[in-house]
Amino acid sequence: MDNGMMQYLRIYEQLRDERSESGQTVCVTVARLAELLYCTPRNVKFVLRKLEESEWIQWMPGRGRGNGSKLRFLKSAEEVLELRIRSLLEDGRTSDALDLIAQSGVDELHKARLWSQFNVHLGLHSEPAESTACDVLRMIRYRKLEKLDTANVYTAFEVHILGQIYDTLVSYEAASGKFLPKLAHRWESNEQQDRWTFYLRKGVRFHNGRLLTSAEVRGSLLRLKRKNSPALRLLGEIEEAETAGDYAVTFRLSRPNPFFLHLAGSLYLAVVPPESDESELPIGSGPFRVSELSEHRLSLSAFDGYFGHRPLLDRVDVWFMPNADTGGPHTYHLSEDDELEGSRRVDSPAQGCRYLLFNFRREGVHHHADFRKAMRILYDRELLVTELGGDRLAPAAGILPKFSASVPIRSGTLAEAEDLLRACGYGGEPVRLVFTDKKEEWIEANWLRRRAEAVGLRLELRPQKPSRGYPQAEEGELTLASEVLEDDWELDLLNFFLNDANYLNRMMTDGQLEELHGLFEDFMTKDAEGRFDIFARAQRLLERNDWLLYGSHTSHRAYFNRSLYGLRMGSLGFPNLSKLWVRGEDCGCETPSRH
Repeated sequence: MDNGMMQYLRIYEQLRDERSESGQTVCVTVARLAELLYCTPRNVKFVLRKLEESEWIQWMPGRGRGNGSKLRFLKSAEEVLELRIRSLLEDGRTSDALDLIAQSGVDELHKARLWSQFNVHLGLHSEPAESTACDVLRMIRYRKLEKLDTANVYTAFEVHILGQIYDTLVSYEAASGKFLPKLAHRWESNEQQDRWTFYLRKGVRFHNGRLLTSAEVRGSLLRLKRKNSPALRLLGEIEEAETAGDYAVTFRLSRPNPFFLHLAGSLYLAVVPPESDESELPIGSGPFRVSELSEHRLSLSAFDGYFGHRPLLDRVDVWFMPNADTGGPHTYHLSEDDELEGSRRVDSPAQGCRYLLFNFRREGVHHHADFRKAMRILYDRELLVTELGGDRLAPAAGILPKFSASVPIRSGTLAEAEDLLRACGYGGEPVRLVFTDKKEEWIEANWLRRRAEAVGLRLELRPQKPSRGYPQAEEGELTLASEVLEDDWELDLLNFFLNDANYLNRMMTDGQLEELHGLFEDFMTKDAEGRFDIFARAQRLLERNDWLLYGSHTSHRAYFNRSLYGLRMGSLGFPNLSKLWVRGEDCGCETPSRH
């Protein structure tokens, strides 16, 4: 924020309670202004002259004893901000305008008015560089950025960004169901499949110039143990990572594991150099490096030294404005009612579902089976789809659509739900429903509250901002949540059932978890058919006991600038940034693209 703007806003705010009834004039001395601005009286006169030239104030110095000086505000703080933002945008200084909004400190209503001015300036831009144009994609995200750490990653957006910064030994190709070389150009296992050796590419460099060797692979595994990562439950059978020279690493396992390539391709086992934890910016070997990171802004720049194909975009800028949320869809979305000229819509089904989960770590009527049966009737998954629509595609009987296809959907009447509430001894006490403060979850929570009221159940809604990727679900008896799986759905679904940090494991009793986790005891020793059967049994266990109530399978919807090419929506609803490119004649396009 420029100095003149800061000085004006400080004076305006500090003298708010001393203005006249009109709210525009205040009696104040030069000495008082010097205290407010932390400067000398001489500098105050310079500041006042500058603000008068900008036509923001009128200064009326007092003449003679007893005649005090007066300051008249010609513009409100919000008007001054709007004028300044408009001026920055007209000068092509979009980054400065966005930073100004993020730091302005105005209330949410005014912040929404301010960012609406530069909405049309977002999207694709061509910035001048020393020898050629620089293609930049600009986005806004209306939630704060969680910590970018592969050892403790929770939310889909952070998973997506970390996948652009870091690399893994192998990658999973969803279309073929096969693993492809990445940092490792070849791999092999012994006959028992309890020794897996990976041969590393030579010449791979991290963003700070360090060469990648087998020592960094081993160090990344030790880092997970040092940080007590929730991934350790998945990686617990790794006894050691042994290095044989600089370009070969062997993972020694406690028992055979034909599933191990899934683990080797997971973001948890991305290779991280030791100095990354001491650096202000994350350091990886991926196609993008982090060039700027603050509370309000993340800039990813193409890594020219990337061992694979250099990204076609030169930079991606993301601004984080958690207090400017309009309640609309995110992920490059425009509002569903605001499909602007020049944008094109991309729809893709999500691999996952939205669900309702009971918090068995809290006491309450929800421990009674009849209460959960009543909630199953109220949370009618077929009515969710037919009455609410939106991103809801189909009723869910499991996390993945493929599990729901062969499972019959139970239903019931409100009268049956009312009888079940009486049977469980429900006495009219409020039952708290926690959910993330998102548009579709608001819609669903209110819909469920109205159905509950019809049978005498008091649902108290508790919308919350995420904390480390999750709202504080422990504060309620019920939680509305969603799970979206990555391309390697087997690994992600396994993580859903076993990760100690997620909703399921935080809210079930030790006895319930023992029964659930017991199903996965030999999971990694099974073939694909055997693993599928374990997943099916785990989901039936949750369904049979009504520990988790499946809702609906959902979709991703996004609007993109028409001059953006190479679009391929990933399973999390984000495009692969390293594959995006701008058609030459459209480089200067200013059609908006919101995130």
